[in-house]
Amino acid sequence: MTDQDVTRVNSRLSWRRRSGWALGLSLAIVLVWLVWIDYQVRRDFAALQWALPARIYARPAELYTGAHLSATELTDYLQRLGYRQVDAVAGPGEYQTQGQTLRLQTRGFQFWDGSEPGVYAQVAFNGSRIGSVRAAPVADAGDRLDSAFDGELPLVRLEPVEIAQINPDTGEDRLPVTLAQVPESLVHAIIAVEDQRFYQHWGIDPKGILRALWVNLRRGEVAQGGSTLTQQLVKNLYLTQDRTLARKIEEAVMALALELHFSKDEILAAYLNEVFLGQDGNRAIHGFTLAAQFYFARPLAELSLAELALLAGLPRGASFYNPRRNTERALSRRNTVLLSMFDQGYISEAEYDTARLAELRTSTQPARRNRAYPAFMDLVRLDLARDYDAQALRSEGLRIFTTLDLRVQEAMDAVLEQAVAAVEMPSDNGAPLQAAMVITDSNAGEVRALAGSRRPGAVGFNRALDAMRPIGSLVKPAVYLAALESGNYSLASVLSDRPVELMTDDGQRWAPRNYDDQMFGDVYLHEALERSLNLATVDLGIKIGVDTVVDMLTKLGHSRPIPEYLSLLLGAVDMAPLEVARFYQTLASNGFHSPLRSVEAVTTGQGARLQRYGFETEQVADATSVFLLEQALQNVFERGTARMVAGSLADNLPLAGKTGTTNDFRDSWFAGYGDDLTGVVWLGHDDNRSTGLTGSTGALRVWTAVMKQLDIQPRQTRAPEDVVWGEVPAQAAVLPTAEDCRDTRLLPFRAGELPVAVTECLSNNSLLERVFDQIRSLNQ
Repeated sequence: MTDQDVTRVNSRLSWRRRSGWALGLSLAIVLVWLVWIDYQVRRDFAALQWALPARIYARPAELYTGAHLSATELTDYLQRLGYRQVDAVAGPGEYQTQGQTLRLQTRGFQFWDGSEPGVYAQVAFNGSRIGSVRAAPVADAGDRLDSAFDGELPLVRLEPVEIAQINPDTGEDRLPVTLAQVPESLVHAIIAVEDQRFYQHWGIDPKGILRALWVNLRRGEVAQGGSTLTQQLVKNLYLTQDRTLARKIEEAVMALALELHFSKDEILAAYLNEVFLGQDGNRAIHGFTLAAQFYFARPLAELSLAELALLAGLPRGASFYNPRRNTERALSRRNTVLLSMFDQGYISEAEYDTARLAELRTSTQPARRNRAYPAFMDLVRLDLARDYDAQALRSEGLRIFTTLDLRVQEAMDAVLEQAVAAVEMPSDNGAPLQAAMVITDSNAGEVRALAGSRRPGAVGFNRALDAMRPIGSLVKPAVYLAALESGNYSLASVLSDRPVELMTDDGQRWAPRNYDDQMFGDVYLHEALERSLNLATVDLGIKIGVDTVVDMLTKLGHSRPIPEYLSLLLGAVDMAPLEVARFYQTLASNGFHSPLRSVEAVTTGQGARLQRYGFETEQVADATSVFLLEQALQNVFERGTARMVAGSLADNLPLAGKTGTTNDFRDSWFAGYGDDLTGVVWLGHDDNRSTGLTGSTGALRVWTAVMKQLDIQPRQTRAPEDVVWGEVPAQAAVLPTAEDCRDTRLLPFRAGELPVAVTECLSNNSLLERVFDQIRSLNQ
């Protein structure tokens, strides 16, 4: 062998070695890649947890005898929950109306305080109230006889309406469920149209690809896909949407890895929760459970075969087959799914014929969550921020139960803007008069409704929380309550409503005046408050001390420092409407202070309680003093600064309240309460110019319009045991004479506190003599 032959042989051997090394290295790289893919798939799928939004719920409607709820209001509420009106109630989420009677079967719900079972109930109405709530066992739902409703139900709590979400950074939303919670018909529909051999293949299915190609060619449309459900899941969970050969190979390998390590049911459940099925603004709808709510406003378990088939057709193109925008296309796709189910024996011919002829009935486009009730949601976020960080709210699927009462909020929204427009004075620059309103429960400190603007749903500056404005005469109840609590004053104490000139701590001259520049001399304490007399209030405030008034405001719930200026006595203290509501809610609850709250409880997505914002209360003012104060605040409507609306509210009186006006008419306020609700209204301009309105001509009228719509309930405050009623001269006098005591009025007093001068006057002028004097005066 020549040297040249040896060289050629060595060269071939060297090439083979290099090729062998290259092949070995390539195989090693491929093996490492496969091992890495396998590890990645196992790790990520086993720990699969989606970022889930916090879901925020309104206060649930409660049905009980005497509840303030009309048939129309209940029907509206049920429709918001996705209940369907039917001729005969046959299952959960359905209702039937017959005149003033409504029958329904509730779905039940997992609340923070336990599970509320579904019930079949009959609700009878008496005008704007519930007359009775009777029940039959759910098993008797098919019995339409009234005799089936033979059990009184003390309370039926409906599911709460979801009003908002705090969405994850991904923009995705879903309601994960187990496979056992998915209707069998939906599983059959998905397998029939997407992957007929799902339970036979190992993640990729060459037969399925060929079959899908043949079916699509025969039908002239994309009726079936070639990718398996496992491949589709891999694409959604792990890969981009690139359509390259490398990506398809990676997809196939990952699908094989999934099938190797996880069961078919686990893969199918993940697919049903992950698949993209629509877009709601910037919120991506993933999974069939959420899609059922989005398109039909009903739980997945309540959907018909036709509706389930429509959803099963969406993964092929959620936008292309969107039933709201492309009805005919969606119906065609639905019927394709039904035909596939029929061809494969999942449904009978009768079921197929019924379902393919069914009318498409999607719900109306839902309101964008997070745009509903934005002012109230600002308060919710503030309350939650004390206990939860932003990431937890965006990703852990928390359920947040709020105090928002949809009946109250929507009644306020329906009236507020029109009521503000009715009192608005012409403006030179065209900037509208602005408003804020807060409505709370009079007893529990729960915020029922909130408006940060005159326009419902407005976003931006929230005046209810952030508009810090002088409160004017709304401060006066704190002055008078402090005096009554001191034990030195009663409603019949005589105050001086005369001019006064004082020097402030900084050497400034201060000469307060009454609103109308009139002066009334000697006036009773209750009259001074009812008529909002500034001079008499200053007389009282100086006697008890400004520091005493500051202490009372703090006890009533004001939490920020208050300068001890004389002008405080007439309202020179800035508060937001929410802070004023906190102050007046304490008065409405008879001196028991309860921190206002918008959140009732927080649970995990599965219902485990995390936080309970319970009813906390502390008695901060003497109940007898508060009762006496309220008598004067009730008289504000009878003969004081709110008397102009007494006729409009005749069916709702007695109520308690106070008007407030600030310098140059920049702010118009009213705060008032009944037995059930406390409301505060502020009117003003953002640039602080004059409104031209007093508390009576502005905020009071707006408050009245809203509370009349809500049918606010009269006060039914019982007098404490130490309260007695006594006569006093009708006209106030420091030292009343017998002549003064001939004309009297009744006032409540703490036992033993009837003024001595009045007692002596009355004893010198007996009741019999006064009766004769009145008879003689009538005969003259």
